[in-house]
Amino acid sequence: MTENEIPVSGGSLRCTDGQMVTPEKCRFCMHSRYFVIDGVSHRSPALAFCLRERVCEEVEVSRATAVGCAERRGDGYASVGNILS
Repeated sequence: MTENEIPVSGGSLRCTDGQMVTPEKCRFCMHSRYFVIDGVSHRSPALAFCLRERVCEEVEVSRATAVGCAERRGDGYASVGNILS
């Protein structure tokens, strides 16, 4: 596990703001970069809104054992919807 991976345990993880959330919430966070499922990193569906990444595959985030997160300031969840509005 690398420093930017947040482990999932019992179906939840500790967000960078300290709150316990499910990986499903991370799916819509602009900071999520990938989900680890069966030892393989799958790019986050949130990157579908990124002009550079354009991820289109569906990811079974409920099976994730870790989430790759780019948030470093402790602000926590930031909805990709805020980018679009």
